[in-house]
Amino acid sequence: MAGGNDFIASIDIGTDKIAVLVAEKEDDVLRLIGHGIGPSAGVRKGHVSAIDSLSRAISKTLEKANKSFNGEIALVRANLSDTHLTCFDRNGRIPINQIVAKEDVDKVLESARAITTPTNKEVLHVINKKFTLNETQVIENPVEMEASVLESEVHIVTVSSSSMRNIENSLKQSDLSVDSIVLDSIASSQALLTQEEKDAGVCLLDFGAGVTNFSVFQQGGIVYSGVIPVGGNDITQEVAFAFDTSFEEAQRLKERHGCAKASTIRGEYLVEFVQATNKELHQLSNLTLSEVVEEAYVDILSLVKNDLKHRNLEGSIKAGFVLCGGGTQVDGCEDLVRSFFSRRVKKGIVQRSVVSGLESIIGDYRYTGAIGLLLHKEDVPQQTLVKAKGEVGMMGKMRNILIGEF
Repeated sequence: MAGGNDFIASIDIGTDKIAVLVAEKEDDVLRLIGHGIGPSAGVRKGHVSAIDSLSRAISKTLEKANKSFNGEIALVRANLSDTHLTCFDRNGRIPINQIVAKEDVDKVLESARAITTPTNKEVLHVINKKFTLNETQVIENPVEMEASVLESEVHIVTVSSSSMRNIENSLKQSDLSVDSIVLDSIASSQALLTQEEKDAGVCLLDFGAGVTNFSVFQQGGIVYSGVIPVGGNDITQEVAFAFDTSFEEAQRLKERHGCAKASTIRGEYLVEFVQATNKELHQLSNLTLSEVVEEAYVDILSLVKNDLKHRNLEGSIKAGFVLCGGGTQVDGCEDLVRSFFSRRVKKGIVQRSVVSGLESIIGDYRYTGAIGLLLHKEDVPQQTLVKAKGEVGMMGKMRNILIGEF
């Protein structure tokens, strides 16, 4: 392996699983070279509930990843899902002395992101949306353009400070430093959405185990992100309540025999299961089971729909919905979302043009978030983002750690 290559590592921390990936960068394409996946612990509804438990789970998964490529990961990009997130757009405006310079771009971006946050919240993302010259001309890169006024529009995402610190501290206890933290749905969008979909208007809907994340893109950029504190585990719990089973038995029933849209079932049959109270075998119809599963999915989709309506965004999703996460693996999920929103719907597929290597990993939905973290492009530079300790940047530090191993 060439010594001059750059290396990146990511860790996707979920309610049920932890996924770690290592990649090397070759001509703007990432090639996966290491991976590890394992059960999560100490995470509830997207929030870290026990740092020690999560740290131990991270260390076990990290050990698998290190063995897979005979190296040692010390610096990672990590994900965050926070039900307390807020997002909004801000504008900046400055006068220009005839020709726009790089310094002018820095100033107008700084003016756009100059916000005061509550003491319990901090900025996670500042994403540049567009520049405008002389109040009329929208342009991607205004440097060296002639103008008298330069305006910028940025999308800002803030999250609770405690969520940030808990993720950082959990990783620190596992001897990992954090290069950056990225919102779940924003990370996944890097792997799953095309520029055409973002231009037309699309919603990425991520059915996680503890929460459901979604982000809306319009005219090429992100316009809104939301987190619903209900996920796949809540659907499983509804099955357990309905049929008086354990959580594990309900999970088996949902995954093997359940359907998110009961009307699509073509053949009805009986399923044996064990109740929690008497431990005896019972039977239920797969149709009856699926009606419970569907109702639980509809509850989640209703919360998403209400949020989109409140933001006046439902009508702007012209390209439809792209689905990801473990909840999409239940039969009928695409059909249900399609009929519920009356929009085009498809399962997300990782874009092979931007990542290669380890084909079985690229096609595994459990690694989508970790791949998205690897692909995430840096936001507008700012000091408030979590950065790795010390003077060495991510690429340089990863190179120092890994080159000697290959």
